[in-house]
Amino acid sequence: MSSKKKYGMSLSEMRANLDTNMRYDSYFALLLCADEMMFTYDGLPETVDEKHIEDYLNISGSCGWGRGKDGNIYIAPYAGRTGKEDQYGEGTKLDCDTPNGINIKGTIGVDVAVMYNNTARFPQTDLIFDSMQLTELDKSSTSNVIFARIAPLFSCVDDKTKDAVKEIIQNVIEGNVEAVVSQNLADMLGFGQSEGIKTIDMFDHPERVQYLQYLSQFYDVIMRRHFSRRGLTIKTSTKAAQQSTDEIHGLDSVSWYYPLNKLKARQDALEVINRIFGTDIKVRFSDIWEQEYQAYLLRILQQDVQSERETEGVQSDVDSVDDGDVQDTGNTDQENVQGV
Repeated sequence: MSSKKKYGMSLSEMRANLDTNMRYDSYFALLLCADEMMFTYDGLPETVDEKHIEDYLNISGSCGWGRGKDGNIYIAPYAGRTGKEDQYGEGTKLDCDTPNGINIKGTIGVDVAVMYNNTARFPQTDLIFDSMQLTELDKSSTSNVIFARIAPLFSCVDDKTKDAVKEIIQNVIEGNVEAVVSQNLADMLGFGQSEGIKTIDMFDHPERVQYLQYLSQFYDVIMRRHFSRRGLTIKTSTKAAQQSTDEIHGLDSVSWYYPLNKLKARQDALEVINRIFGTDIKVRFSDIWEQEYQAYLLRILQQDVQSERETEGVQSDVDSVDDGDVQDTGNTDQENVQGV
């Protein structure tokens, strides 16, 4: 019976696809969980959940806010603008639905509002790209692990010898002490006068181990790059020996522009939302991001103070040199006058 199914894939191909999808979903969930924790909200109505605000914003790029027929405030993803365009070519109406079918419809800024993930109004697509890359790295690592642990192929003279060798190898794998008691088997293994059991090396194990080290370092690079865009620093053991602490934190300003941009997009939307619905909803960085942001501000302050001290020190040295030159010149002139 053929293993081909009506889907055009064999069972092994289906298992491989399932494995890939599970790896991808796992990484996507891991990275999305981090983004869900970046902000925290105060004063939300009971019908609006913080997690779903962030899910809608990160995955769809936008979140529509409006009242349902029951008077409660609801949110919906994929808040596309419709209706008459304004001077910027953007629709002034909103028409979207919650996952369970509650319609949010009205004039933007009057009775409905739109919140965006960032000022570019774009979803968090790097969740997809980084998850794909991490998935491929995982698959490559698994492949190299398997090939690195495959032992050389053994060429045995008969099935009896093959079974004896397999048993010895299994005992070694399980950590059991192995003793060869058969003289014939000992001869076949090469301890006697026979040619022994020949082996065929199909895989270069040291190369595979080296590949794993490179893959591990690349994994760190992707994770560090992903979270540095979000203002978080990942410390790894792959720091270059010549790299100073100042160089490590040198890109902090670049790293923090995006979290601050996302915060601004949410704050701007809440100004409109609070005005329309009479609410007092606030958004801020969560504790983890707030601690990192305060640490960043402290580093900037320390750098400014250090730079100011260095500038003052250089100026002090310059003043001292200038004073010394004037004093020496004065003495020389006085001596010249007296000499005349």
